[in-house]
Amino acid sequence: MPVIDVHCHLATPQTREKAAPHFRPEYEPYDFFMGEESKAHNSVMLPAIAPYLTEPGPRIEKMDEMGVDIQGLATFVSEYFYWVPPRLGHELARIQNDRLAQVVADHPNRFAPFGATLPMQDVDRTLEELDRVVNQLGFKGVQIGAHVDGHDLDEARFAPFFEAAEELGIVIILHPSGYPDGRHLDRYFLTNCIGNPLATMVAVTRLIFAGVFERHPGLKMLLLHGGGYAPFYAARADHTWKVRPETRTHIPEHPPSHYLKRLYFDTVVFQPLYLRHLLDVVGADRVMLGTDFPFDMGEEDPVGLVSQVEGLDEDARAAILGGNAAKVFGLEEAT
Repeated sequence: MPVIDVHCHLATPQTREKAAPHFRPEYEPYDFFMGEESKAHNSVMLPAIAPYLTEPGPRIEKMDEMGVDIQGLATFVSEYFYWVPPRLGHELARIQNDRLAQVVADHPNRFAPFGATLPMQDVDRTLEELDRVVNQLGFKGVQIGAHVDGHDLDEARFAPFFEAAEELGIVIILHPSGYPDGRHLDRYFLTNCIGNPLATMVAVTRLIFAGVFERHPGLKMLLLHGGGYAPFYAARADHTWKVRPETRTHIPEHPPSHYLKRLYFDTVVFQPLYLRHLLDVVGADRVMLGTDFPFDMGEEDPVGLVSQVEGLDEDARAAILGGNAAKVFGLEEAT
């Protein structure tokens, strides 16, 4: 079974140029709330990783060093462009998705199409592009932000998207791009350190309490960064559900942890102890290897991290390293 990375990004720089005329700093909370020290560091870090972020050749060299056989490619989260006009958003999504599909076609043994991007600011265009990437380009999943230009994912406007994703059987990869109200996250790179996992926790907790997973029991969602803080404080959500009637409006029969255990998670938690806890909470069949390649906040030794987790038998270890991803993303025949 090959080692499969479910959390990595490929950028499409020309889309940023097309989106630039519509940009305002407040549209991107990740950068908007970032302190000047972090921006200065990024001005050095981002050019250094640019070859790995944009081109397949250098990526493959790094994959070999890390012991990763296959990367499930997804878009770069700074290129969601949910704030551009819908027509342009659709065009930019198509450009990115075609690029991802082409890289996979050029290197079918090293890459798989996991995370297409969608113009989520327009649901009709989202459904159109979703159908195209799945049925024409062969994508196994899509990647979306934890919010859409300030709109929460549990809003009724997104209901047709979740319905379609369930019907198609594809995986929704949830990857935030900062926390939408990050006023207190400006220093010390907290916009990423705390902001991204917090955004995931808020988004998935809202989806759970809103009954999205109750209405769509077949929906597949992969939470990156180990699910943010959600799996590590799930008992508080369950207690809230128990004592607060307003939290049971849409999920009267089951506590939040019931739905959390239906989701999938990557291994980007940086500590064998925390990975062990995640496995104890959701089960080894719900966790897949991830790296956040090629960023400095990624895991550089993903296989080593999994190997250090105590109490894992070989079957569970193999499932985390690649078996679960192959099954969930439909790669079993290819592997």
